Amino acid sequence: MKEQRKQPIKPQSLLLIFGLMGGEWILLVTGVKRNEMIVGLASVLLASTFLCAILRSQSIELNFMMRDVCTVWRIPWYILTNTFTLCDVLLRDVFTSERAGSYYRVSGFKTSKTDPTLVARRVLATAYTTVSPNSIVIGIDYEQSRLLLHQVKRDKVSAMTKELGGQP
Repeated sequence: MKEQRKQPIKPQSLLLIFGLMGGEWILLVTGVKRNEMIVGLASVLLASTFLCAILRSQSIELNFMMRDVCTVWRIPWYILTNTFTLCDVLLRDVFTSERAGSYYRVSGFKTSKTDPTLVARRVLATAYTTVSPNSIVIGIDYEQSRLLLHQVKRDKVSAMTKELGGQP
């Protein structure tokens, strides 16, 4: 395996990271009071330092394709429909003799340890699929090209996950 040189983090990237985290802090506390900003500054500095340490130490290459990132448009619909699905499962569990399920699914998943595009798709599939209330990605095995996920109500592999490399 070839050794990769660590690239220093660009100052523009640091400013962007710091700015985004600061903006998220202001949204979180919904205000700009002095005490909140002092705590926020400390929190953002610590989080930025931690993120920079992670970015410096990581050696995996990711190649995010815009087409793959844009599959995020499906998430709001999945959240809405799966919220109703979970409410249905809860009501059936509470008011009938039908118990809530716990299903593990194994699905094929096109992946690789070395191809930066397939590694990025693996990251996106894990994050995007887990956002949905009914599905939690437990892991993706790149050696066997398998995706393992848990569902409360058994359902097929989503179109979004298929677009990122999942198979039925």
